Amino acid sequence: MSFFKNMTLERAFITLSLLGSLVLTVMGFGTRDKLNELSGNLDREIPMVANELQKLSREYSILHKAKMGEGFLGQENVESYIRRCKDANGAEIGQISIQHTSKELDRTNAIWDHVYTIKTDSSETTLARRNVVTFLRELELKSQQMRVTNLELRLGNKGRVGSHEIPPDSWLFSATCTSRQKKDA
Repeated sequence: MSFFKNMTLERAFITLSLLGSLVLTVMGFGTRDKLNELSGNLDREIPMVANELQKLSREYSILHKAKMGEGFLGQENVESYIRRCKDANGAEIGQISIQHTSKELDRTNAIWDHVYTIKTDSSETTLARRNVVTFLRELELKSQQMRVTNLELRLGNKGRVGSHEIPPDSWLFSATCTSRQKKDA
């Protein structure tokens, strides 16, 4: 007890330091045990979580492609897809007319070619080449089934241009697009 009677500031700091180090030692051992347990769980569970994440990302990619224009189910879906593409940023080609024909390619595998002829609705509507190209690029960009198979460009209203003149950038177009599908799709 004489230790506490003769307590000085230095002795108080030494006592508090010893008590603090004891508390920190106990807490350190507890934290080390938790860390060992967590790193053991991490080593066991990371491969399973990584595999599950890869599987889910593949499923997401498949579903995203299907949503972005794959798996056309019928004529109306393809026509609405074409109409969405005509209003894409940079295309904006206005009113179009679409004619649809189907042709069976392979009877045993039930493969059909759906051919869509796309034209400007009116001969008064002329377009810049950039608008036509952007529209056709949009058609093929978002679908692996839709392909532009023919394109015809004609000069707009004043189609007569001399051999020494540069034609104006106002065109009428007619494009043929083909979508190859299985009958059950």
